[in-house]
Amino acid sequence: MYLHHLTVQAFGPFARTEAVDFDALASNGLFLLRGDTGAGKTSILDAVCFALYGTVPGIRPTHRLRSDHAPTGTRTQIILEFSAAGRRLKITRKPRQSYPSTRAKTGTATAEATVELHQQTSTPDGAAKWEPVSANHQDTAREIEAALGLSKEQFCQVVLLPQGDFATFLRSDAKDRAVLLRRLFDTGRFQELQAWLTNRSKAAQEDLNEVTSTLQQLGERIHQEAGPLLHQEGTGAEEPSRPHPQHPADILPWAQHLSARAQSAHATAVADEQRSDIEHQNAKTEHQRTIELANHQTQHAQAQARRAALDDKAADHPRLRSQLDAGRRAEQLRPLLDTVKRTALTLGAANNAEEDARLLLPDEHRDTSVPQLRDALEQHHAEKGRAEGLLPDEQQHTQLGVQITDLNAKEEQARADLEEDEQWLTAWPALEAEHTGRLADMTKAADQVPQHEQDIQTLNAHLKAARLRDTLSGKLVSAAKTETDRAAEALETKRLWLDLRERRLDGMAGELADELADGTPCSVCGSPDHPQPAQRQPDQPTREDEEKACTLHEQADTLHAQASSHRHGLATQHAEASGAAGPTPSDELKAQLTKVKKAYRGACEAAAALPSAQETLTRLRTEHDTRTQQCQAAQARVTECQARTKTLAQQQTALAHTLAAARGTATTLDERITELSRTAQNLSGAIDAAQKAAEAAARHRDATTTATTTAHDAGFPTLDQATAALQDPALLEQWSQELDQWGKDDAVVTDLLKTPTLLEAGPQPPADPQAAAKALTEAEERAKKTAADRQQADHRVTALTDLISTLKARLSDLEPLQARHALADRLASIASATTTANTLSMELEAYVLAARLEEIADAANIRLQAMTSERYLLQHTADKDAGRRGRLKSGLGLRILDTWTGTERETSTLSGGETFTASLALALGLADVVTQEASGRPLGTLFIDEGFGTLDEQNLQEVMDVLDQLRAGNRAVGIVSHVAELSRRIPSQLNVMKHRNGSTLRPLINTDL
Repeated sequence: MYLHHLTVQAFGPFARTEAVDFDALASNGLFLLRGDTGAGKTSILDAVCFALYGTVPGIRPTHRLRSDHAPTGTRTQIILEFSAAGRRLKITRKPRQSYPSTRAKTGTATAEATVELHQQTSTPDGAAKWEPVSANHQDTAREIEAALGLSKEQFCQVVLLPQGDFATFLRSDAKDRAVLLRRLFDTGRFQELQAWLTNRSKAAQEDLNEVTSTLQQLGERIHQEAGPLLHQEGTGAEEPSRPHPQHPADILPWAQHLSARAQSAHATAVADEQRSDIEHQNAKTEHQRTIELANHQTQHAQAQARRAALDDKAADHPRLRSQLDAGRRAEQLRPLLDTVKRTALTLGAANNAEEDARLLLPDEHRDTSVPQLRDALEQHHAEKGRAEGLLPDEQQHTQLGVQITDLNAKEEQARADLEEDEQWLTAWPALEAEHTGRLADMTKAADQVPQHEQDIQTLNAHLKAARLRDTLSGKLVSAAKTETDRAAEALETKRLWLDLRERRLDGMAGELADELADGTPCSVCGSPDHPQPAQRQPDQPTREDEEKACTLHEQADTLHAQASSHRHGLATQHAEASGAAGPTPSDELKAQLTKVKKAYRGACEAAAALPSAQETLTRLRTEHDTRTQQCQAAQARVTECQARTKTLAQQQTALAHTLAAARGTATTLDERITELSRTAQNLSGAIDAAQKAAEAAARHRDATTTATTTAHDAGFPTLDQATAALQDPALLEQWSQELDQWGKDDAVVTDLLKTPTLLEAGPQPPADPQAAAKALTEAEERAKKTAADRQQADHRVTALTDLISTLKARLSDLEPLQARHALADRLASIASATTTANTLSMELEAYVLAARLEEIADAANIRLQAMTSERYLLQHTADKDAGRRGRLKSGLGLRILDTWTGTERETSTLSGGETFTASLALALGLADVVTQEASGRPLGTLFIDEGFGTLDEQNLQEVMDVLDQLRAGNRAVGIVSHVAELSRRIPSQLNVMKHRNGSTLRPLINTDL
């Protein structure tokens, strides 16, 4: 993969559009990205990663990629041209971002993230052009990963080499190394394989358990089915016992033996069933014959009894036939007799109704004739009409009463309002004076607020100065004491120094004599002979003693000068503080300040309440004007209500006299109209009832005459005799049917007594059906039992045959399942490192990761030896990590071998430069292995981020030699660093310059430096 051109716009620290020509920059194969800290060197790498994968390295969110320096109208976008897998591609990517919009309610709208991928092709005439490949995130991601052969994590580790991460990887423990390697080499499939093997072993165990359980269940069912056979008498000692559950293969012989016994029991049951069927048929035939004989004997006895009963009934037949004849003649008169009865009832009801209707009438109309009743009805109708005509006057009378009541209420309310307003107006002068005085007090207090503020400021300054004065007073006393002590110390050290100097001068001859040597001239007389040199006094001070005493004196004098200067400074500050504070004590100033602050708060509260008080006074004055007007209006309403009430009362009195005459004894006209209507209705009812009673009497006379004539013709002298002979038609029909039925029964019984079978059964002994039924029941029970035994034997033989067949099938599955489970369990235990067969004590994924780490270490050592003059080698170790629990090993240990001394040590013991060299070699080795693992495609462009500042001159030269080797095969290597030495060694550079309004890029190619 080769980078050609990068364009960033409003991205990260770059406010506007910046471009990088990697073809020109990497023309020498090695280039440098340099700039100040925070300028945006790493943002170039972020832009490359974002263009390819839509995200940046690490966990930074994509919605924070836009430059804070960029103009609001400039959209953030990245354009990257690169070559990979024989294709030249261009990708344009824009993150999700907000932009100004006049249509949006908030003034800003959000544009979703977009991506466009193009591929460069050639036209027929040889010109290059860009053809679109995809324009959505999913398709673009697939195209990028297919072209590069690397995921985003792999790309960030093998193309953008993060030295800090690999230094951490170098020193980290096996657990942290496993996280990175698992992500880069996608070894999750080995975890899945290990889990699959474990699940496969469990599934095989479950299948084996299922077959074993099925065999045990089949044995249990065979034992249940053959249960009665196991308890039969005659079972020999050679009978096989039930197999143990741990030996399922022994179930088959035992089951076959039980099946043979079941076949024998089945044959015996069939013979018993056939014998009981014959006995049951014979008992059934005898029971049928006994039932028939008993029935014939019963019929013969019943026929003789019926003959005697028919003879008893024949004695009453003449009387019954006479009553039947009279009843049939009277039945012909039934309609006429019913009519006479019905008209008599109607006449009685009509007379009762007329009597009831007259009882509802007034006493003067109860005994009058129908014409008189009609006249009274007409009079009531006329009086009702007059009352109905006066209904509007009654309604008006009521309305006048309501109006008068309403006027009285209004007059009362007006008087109450008038009284309230007059009381308020009476209290107004005092209320106005109270609020006016309060307002004046508040105004005066508000005017004093500035003076109080000035007093508080002045007192605060005085109090601060007084507190400083008091503090400085104590310090000044202490400083004066210190100055006195330092002066005494300076005098004492000076005295000691001068005394020591004087003593040295007194013994100077002895000091000079100590310096004399034979042949050396004396520094005083010049003689080389020293016959009697002076002797040093025992306590003779030396030059060092004098110089030391002098030094102590000078130090003490300096301390005295410093203490004096400090005291003078404190005295000056104290004088200034005293002048500012005055003579007043601090406590008194504090009390004055508290008093002024209290007065200030009161004045502020009064000033704050002043607008409210002014508003209240204005409102009260407005209310005074309003109540004055309300008082006048209330007085006018009282006068008006009194005048209208008087007029309406006169109209109401006139209507009351007219209505009283029309009502009579009733309370209202409606009651009077109701009373007249009710009386008129009673008169009309009485008239109708009298007419209906007369009509009913006429119809009853006609019916009686017709019925009497017809009864004489039918042979009845009177209607009472005809009525007495009249019978219920059903009873007459019953008598007729009884006579007819007797004749029929007489003929049937006579023929029945002549039947031969009854004549033959009569003389025989009585039959016993119960004994025959009991014998039949016993035979049926025996037949049912033998049939049930035969069915049970059938079921047992069938069940045992089916179970043995199933048993054979499941036994055929047992051996393959046992072999499959043994193989799966062995593989799973080896992959999970739970068996001693796994001699490495490493799980499958750990083994693969260890192999990958070993490959990385081998690849890294090629460059590490070149960068360290063949001193260091990375050693992969599979030893168990310190502190790791259990027997499992990670296989991800790394140690450093010093070939100069032949000793191994921990990677954490490397120095800073050695750590950088080892981590760089490790990063390059990892890049080689990951690239080979992912796609095997060469990496044309490589970036190395920081760490060169920890190298000395020799190490830096060795690292640069290795980087020069990386350029082989047309590979470009970019170094991200701000080390000055690299800027002198690498001619091609991209300078990232930091400004207040955003960073810019400046490429420096060879001579541009």
